[in-house]
Amino acid sequence: MGIDFGTSNSTVGWLRPGQATLLALEDGKVTLPSVVFFNAEEDTVSFGRAGLGEYLDGHEGRLMRSLKSLLGSSLIDGRTEVQGSVIVFRDLLTQFIANVKLRAEAQAGRSFEQAVLGRPVFFVDDDTAADRVAEETLGDIARAVGISNCFVFQSSQVSGSQP
Repeated sequence: MGIDFGTSNSTVGWLRPGQATLLALEDGKVTLPSVVFFNAEEDTVSFGRAGLGEYLDGHEGRLMRSLKSLLGSSLIDGRTEVQGSVIVFRDLLTQFIANVKLRAEAQAGRSFEQAVLGRPVFFVDDDTAADRVAEETLGDIARAVGISNCFVFQSSQVSGSQP
């Protein structure tokens, strides 16, 4: 499978000759908003449109967006309080990627242990060390959710151009 973990939305593709490439991840749509909502009233966690919906409906809780921006920042190993518990931001990203994988597997009717993960040209502008850490972190997260064979690439690698 191929995962595009985006700042606003995420998608998953699966190469199958003669069939649609992108998998529907939520409500028949191929995009899943990169959102996590911790519903304090019901003590639940929701992802994507469902999480946005709960937030917009006025449920008490905490909405977290732009999760990809944590990659390459010093915040990735930082902590925040959610519903009276401390959560590490790295664990938050792991929960989201695990949910994306689970949705893709349910839609495909099979498990995925191999994936290509898309990445921007730079996670962090003008900081190659932070950029490298961001890529490594994304790979570590993928392996933590059961993607034993993963490759993180930037789109310029496909076309042959240099970053």
